[in-house]
Amino acid sequence: MTMTTPKMNIHDPNRAEAHGNPVTILSEEECWELAEQTNFARLGTFLDGEIYITPINIITDSGKIYFRTASGSKLTRLMIEEKVTVEFDRVEGGGAYSVNIHGVARLLTDSEEIAHAHSLNLEPWLHTEKIEFVEIIPTSSSGRRFRLGS
Repeated sequence: MTMTTPKMNIHDPNRAEAHGNPVTILSEEECWELAEQTNFARLGTFLDGEIYITPINIITDSGKIYFRTASGSKLTRLMIEEKVTVEFDRVEGGGAYSVNIHGVARLLTDSEEIAHAHSLNLEPWLHTEKIEFVEIIPTSSSGRRFRLGS
């Protein structure tokens, strides 16, 4: 009778550090710390069976994500389907990370909330008029850190 040792799933990111796997799962706290250092991201929206990915510049404040937008298709999609994801990543040196923060988006309409959003100094990167502020309240996050190399 031969005994076999169960094979370990080396692709399980939870075991990355202990077994030399180049992928590590990030905690929610780590995901949020990276979000606080990020000002460029991609917004994922869903409408009529299609997924839309749009670049946005963001700022975080008090556990929420804010961005500015103009009236148009992005804002229309948010008004129809409030569930979104914000994705951002970075490659630097021998490492990289990718984070997704899922949440609920809403257009700010209250004058005090808009004034607060203005106070965050979130300026559009392009010289276009983006007068609408959107707030995303996170519901979950996930992320991975990658050790790059051959």
